[in-house]
Amino acid sequence: MNRKFCVAPMMAKTDSQYRFLARQLSSKSVLFTEMIHTNAILYGNKNKLHEYTGIQKPLVLQLGGNDPEALSKVCFQVKEFSYDEINLNLGCPSPKVKSGNFGAALMAQPELVRDCLMAMTESSNKPITVKIRLGINDGDIHDSLDKFVSTISECKVKVFYVHARKAILDKLSPKDNREIPPLNYERVIKLKEDFQDLEIIVNGGIKNIEKAKKDFAKLDGIMLGREAYSNPRILQKIDSTFYESDDMNKSLKEITENMFNYFDTLNNKSEIKRGLIHMHGLYSGLKDARRIRILLSNFNYFKKAKNEIISLLDNNYSKVA
Repeated sequence: MNRKFCVAPMMAKTDSQYRFLARQLSSKSVLFTEMIHTNAILYGNKNKLHEYTGIQKPLVLQLGGNDPEALSKVCFQVKEFSYDEINLNLGCPSPKVKSGNFGAALMAQPELVRDCLMAMTESSNKPITVKIRLGINDGDIHDSLDKFVSTISECKVKVFYVHARKAILDKLSPKDNREIPPLNYERVIKLKEDFQDLEIIVNGGIKNIEKAKKDFAKLDGIMLGREAYSNPRILQKIDSTFYESDDMNKSLKEITENMFNYFDTLNNKSEIKRGLIHMHGLYSGLKDARRIRILLSNFNYFKKAKNEIISLLDNNYSKVA
C-alpha cells in the first residue's frame, strides 16, 4: 500500500460518512477508521466493522487495546473484511483512554506492546502497523524512543505513523495535547535515518501539503488530521501532488449531489446528521458558505433545502478551488 499521503484517524470525525466525502476528493489517499476498542468488537457491535464501502479503500482499521489475546481475536475476525491494514493506536492521550491503559499510555510498556503486536501479526493476514507519539510525559525523546521502536519492530511491524509531539498524560486535555507540546519534526526525520528499514510517516501540525512534501522528502509519507477535516478541499490536489495521478476534479455541485444521493441509501438518521456536519468544511471561504451551513444544520428541514443548496452551487462554483 502506498502511504505517501494519509488522513489521520480522528474520533467522531473519520467515520464512514466522512470517508465517503474524502473519496469524492481523492481516490489515492489512505483513510483510517476512528479508533475502535477491541471490547467494542468482541462484546459489542461487530457490525461496526461493516461500516465501509469499497469506494473507501485503501482503508486502515485502527484498534485500541492492551490485551494480546483480545487483539489477536479481533485480527482473526477482520480477515473476512477487506481492510488493507490494521493499526494499533499508541498515541491517544485522552484521560479515558489512559485509564483503560491503552493508547499513548502503552508507550511506557514496550514489552506489552511487543506482545500485543506479535499476537496481532500471528493471527492476521494484513499488515500490522502502529501510530505513536515521540514519547510521553517527562520521558526523553531520544534513547527512550529508539529503544521503544527497536523493541516493537522485532515483531515484523515495519510501518510507524509518528505524531511529532510528546503526549502529556493527566495534565493536558486531548485538544491541548494536539497544540501545546512542541512539534519536533527533526526527531522524526532522525528516526528514519536511524531505522532506514522502517516506513516512517509523519503526523502533527501539517497544513500546507506542497510544503510538507518538500520538508519531509526523506520520510515515507505524511499524515494530515484536523486540516483534512476542517478543510476537506485540501484533498483535491493529493492524487497529483503525491501519486502522479490525475486529480478527481469534481465540481462542488457534483460532490454535494453525490453526498445527498449517498445519504438516501442510509437508514440511520444519526449517520445522516453526522454526514451533514462533515460537509460544513467543504464550503469554507465561499460566498454562500454561511447559508449552506445553516441549511445543512437543520436535519428536519434538510430534505426540503437540498434544491436550494444545489442551486447556490450550480452557477457560482464550478470546480473545487
